[in-house]
Amino acid sequence: MKKWLKVMVSVLFAVCLCLALVACGGLFGGGSSNNSDSSSSNVNNQPVDSDGTFIYSGATVKAASTSISGDIVIPTERNGSPIDTIPANAFKGCNAITSITVPNEITSIGEGAFNGCSSLRSITLPFVGGQRGNTGSSSRFGYIFGTSFYQGSTEVASGIGSYTHYHIPSGLRTVTITNETVIGYSAFEDCSMLTAINLNDEITQVGEGCFEFCSKITEISLPNVSILPSKLFKGCIALSKFTINSSVDTIGSSAFEGCNALSSVNSDTAGKFIIPDTVTSIGDGAFNGCIQIESITLPFVGSRKGNTGSASYFGYIFGTTYYQGSTLVRHSGITGPRNYIPSTLRSVTITNETIVGNYAFRNCTMLQSITINSGAQNNVGEDAFEGTVKPTWN
Repeated sequence: MKKWLKVMVSVLFAVCLCLALVACGGLFGGGSSNNSDSSSSNVNNQPVDSDGTFIYSGATVKAASTSISGDIVIPTERNGSPIDTIPANAFKGCNAITSITVPNEITSIGEGAFNGCSSLRSITLPFVGGQRGNTGSSSRFGYIFGTSFYQGSTEVASGIGSYTHYHIPSGLRTVTITNETVIGYSAFEDCSMLTAINLNDEITQVGEGCFEFCSKITEISLPNVSILPSKLFKGCIALSKFTINSSVDTIGSSAFEGCNALSSVNSDTAGKFIIPDTVTSIGDGAFNGCIQIESITLPFVGSRKGNTGSASYFGYIFGTTYYQGSTLVRHSGITGPRNYIPSTLRSVTITNETIVGNYAFRNCTMLQSITINSGAQNNVGEDAFEGTVKPTWN
């Protein structure tokens, strides 16, 4: 019995000794130190860069934590491997970031990638929306900020018929696009917080209502588009000047409606609008509400060259909607359309017309001079100049 007890005591002592050695090994670095090293370079088993700003997973990059701040430049590679994707919600809640630069190498940005970046003041992007040349709802600027509310955001409604409500940082002022080709319809619609939208010259197409109600934008450049679509700048009440390049052939209806600060088009002289001869079509009310205009040069009268009917009236391009600072003109009498022409307008020059239709300038009492190319002199309709100044044929 005593012998058996001695054996049991010896076994228990050996077990206790082994446990103590294991514990000591752990204390002095026997295996947990590797776990410590791993946690310093990984978040949820994903590699983190040296300053703890970004997490990487394959070709994607996102914030390591919501505490990152200041000016952020998205990386394009990690240890020689390319980075091309910013996933959805990648920087959600990073409310101390003040600027973001996304390089051209990034080809995809997920919905709400920058949701909650409430301190953002400027952002540089290769494209608008989720990817380059996109159309539909994912081509809108608000797509990358998402539809979820956060403190310090402004709700922006964009779309045609069916609207999507995005939440964009209220303090955001400057957007720079570096590598886009097409900007979809309503892309920047209702972005009333923006004061500057800088676009790359390679953009060849912009959608209907693209900048509608961007009420703080003073100037924008579109040097290589061929169509200025309907409602392009509608409600851009701070837009002061614009250049219509020589490749533009169409100005859509209401394209500049409500641009009451627009004082020059293709001119350095305040009050002077020059529409180039390359334009072959101007939509109804394209310049409705442009109350700074004093003189306008057009290739034709009305909607297009050689037109007849109400679309050939001079007032057609100013529309039938009343605005403060306009004069009501009834070209064809009481039963005809009610056109509202800027009361400030004094001089009209027509450069490339073939026909001046019936009642074309009738009752334009605000005009002091009308100059028309001589090619239309032998094709003047009934009462074309009744109640206004006689034309000069050039």
